[in-house]
Amino acid sequence: MATILDIAKEAGVSHGTVSNVLNGKGNVSSKKMELVLKAAEKLGYNLNNNAKLLRSGKSQTIIMILPSLGLEEYSIFYENALKEASSRDYQIRLYCTYDNPIKEKQIIKEIIKERPASIITVSALDDANEYYDHIPISKSDIIFINRNIANVQEFITFDFNQAGIDIVTFIDQHTTGKIALFTGKDNFSNEHDFTNSLLEHLDNRDVTVYQSTLSHEYENAFKIVLESSFDCIIATNVSKAQLLVKAFHYGSNQNLPKIITLGPLKNMYSNEMMYYFQDFGYLGERVVKNIIQTIHLKDKSHSNIYPNYGFLMKPDRYKSFQSEITILTIDSPATHALKKVITHFEKNTNCIVHLDIKSYNEVFQIIEDDEKWKNYDIIRLDIAGYSWYGQKIYRPLQGLEVEIDAFIEALPYFLKDAYVNINDTAYAAPFDISIQMLFYRKDIFDNDIVKRKYFEETKSELKIPTTFEKYNEIITFFNESDFDQVKELTGASMISGNIETIAAEYLLRYYSLKGDLLTGTDIQLDQEIAIYAMKLLYDNYRNSLVIDSNWWGEEVQAFIDGKSAMVIGFMNHLSVVSQSNIKDSIGIADVPGNTPLLGGGILGITKSTKKVEASIEFLTWLNSPEISEQINLLGGNTASYFLSNNSVVRTMYPWLAKAKKTIMNGKRETVFENGQCIDLKHTEEIIGKHILKLLTEEQPQFEKCVENINEELKEKQEILTVQV
Repeated sequence: MATILDIAKEAGVSHGTVSNVLNGKGNVSSKKMELVLKAAEKLGYNLNNNAKLLRSGKSQTIIMILPSLGLEEYSIFYENALKEASSRDYQIRLYCTYDNPIKEKQIIKEIIKERPASIITVSALDDANEYYDHIPISKSDIIFINRNIANVQEFITFDFNQAGIDIVTFIDQHTTGKIALFTGKDNFSNEHDFTNSLLEHLDNRDVTVYQSTLSHEYENAFKIVLESSFDCIIATNVSKAQLLVKAFHYGSNQNLPKIITLGPLKNMYSNEMMYYFQDFGYLGERVVKNIIQTIHLKDKSHSNIYPNYGFLMKPDRYKSFQSEITILTIDSPATHALKKVITHFEKNTNCIVHLDIKSYNEVFQIIEDDEKWKNYDIIRLDIAGYSWYGQKIYRPLQGLEVEIDAFIEALPYFLKDAYVNINDTAYAAPFDISIQMLFYRKDIFDNDIVKRKYFEETKSELKIPTTFEKYNEIITFFNESDFDQVKELTGASMISGNIETIAAEYLLRYYSLKGDLLTGTDIQLDQEIAIYAMKLLYDNYRNSLVIDSNWWGEEVQAFIDGKSAMVIGFMNHLSVVSQSNIKDSIGIADVPGNTPLLGGGILGITKSTKKVEASIEFLTWLNSPEISEQINLLGGNTASYFLSNNSVVRTMYPWLAKAKKTIMNGKRETVFENGQCIDLKHTEEIIGKHILKLLTEEQPQFEKCVENINEELKEKQEILTVQV
């Protein structure tokens, strides 16, 4: 293996220079750094972050001890824990016990010498002192999952008692005959708590309990099938449920009974079993995150009982209609996702759905025509027009359906204000909630040579920009540099195809400077702030990869294709990023200034529809947990999943966690303080029209542009604020 001396000789630099580069010290020129890294690569020297961490003397290893990765719940737990650890420069070393106490004690002896940062274990032992007495780390750094054994200090689990209650409630509604419970060993507290809860609440039912060790589950599955006939079998994990299905297939002439199983939350459906979900992915992520964040604290506790996710699918809940409904919507990722699953609604309700997909402006043209909008039962409206047109075209949602009332009531105030209520009355439900976010190439921003080159040119550290001045500086750096790492890469991409998107780009910068569009009872720009925001956008426009497109998709595609280092866009148009080849190299951040524009839209039931019940059923179906999950996994966005901690969706769209925190800073001025609405769409068109013209000028007159905008806004104030 190549040594530091070999690399120094190959690169033609000193031993100390090589050492500094390999240890990440920033006092080496970019030229020498490039020589060292190329020499290291040529000689096969494997530089990785773990080596740096080991040299620093800090343990970055978490030991994980699980029964088996053959159990889906622990496989998903491990995968999500590993992703979280890797993102924080930690590693996880995995051991499997197969629920064999002797094997587990051997593992404990093996890891004594490793001094890990923490241990996460699903233990088959009886006493936690087997760990505490032999492994020389703090008790609070040894975390026991699901099985609460003697003398445990840190214990994390799901609410298995509540799981028993919920499943009994379902059984009482759908099953009248004999019941079997297929469970693990009773000395495991999770199995014990679930079994006791189930039996306590099924005290008047005929229930047979079958317990099994991990190694004898298939044999016991056949025992259940052959011994008696059951109407419902409850299994405590998916592995047991799948073995039951196989046993019925090979060993029985009976029809498969209803099988209900506890399972890890994931995107799955089966005609053979019904899942009661517990989000093991989220659990794995949270446990590791908490470990790393508190690793240096003396006083800490990890113990917690996580709530269950529960049933996603509620059978027999759909009403049947022999009818058709027509929905007006725009061409968007959420609409494309809806098209893929709409058959599910049609076959469960006997109601045919016609999606009339129009452009953003065509939708508004239809709404402004007092006859055309009445041809639709449901209309998707952008939030830029909701407060202005909502009361005109929609009927109030309150009181139409209990489930819709409950869904709206559960939404936080900041979503209700922007996406639901007009004058404290709910006229619509959120469909594709969105805010602007900054996406950047993490592999470029973290590159040591790029960072050093940036410092040499700007005398400042390359960081994710928090102001638009810094954003423009970074764009200029990338555009003017021609070294290998950034060749043919522009700083950012943006679109210029229509006045609406330009208005959004401008207002983002205007709001980042704390400007307001609505002042008192006037619609106007603050002149000083407005001029500076124009200069920022003009510089951005002149130095970006400008795409002559009408909507956000092509701007995002340019970023995915590796043509730009950064892109700012509405997150509901960025779902394609998660399916791209560079998804693991993408970072997510708040927009500079941290005042993003709110975007996306809502769905409401029109006043004119004669299909009120079918339309209500559609909104109820769309916002159910089952369908919300599918919409989000297919690239759309619903309110329930925007707010949820669902690990399946968060894994695909990691920016959702940040968006949930950032949306409270979001801004879209549609209403004066006195409650009077404005026609924001046409207001933004006025602003965008003047800005787009300004961007094409070689010698822009910023002050004159602001004066022209404010003059037109003043001239049209009555049209923009008085509804006819």
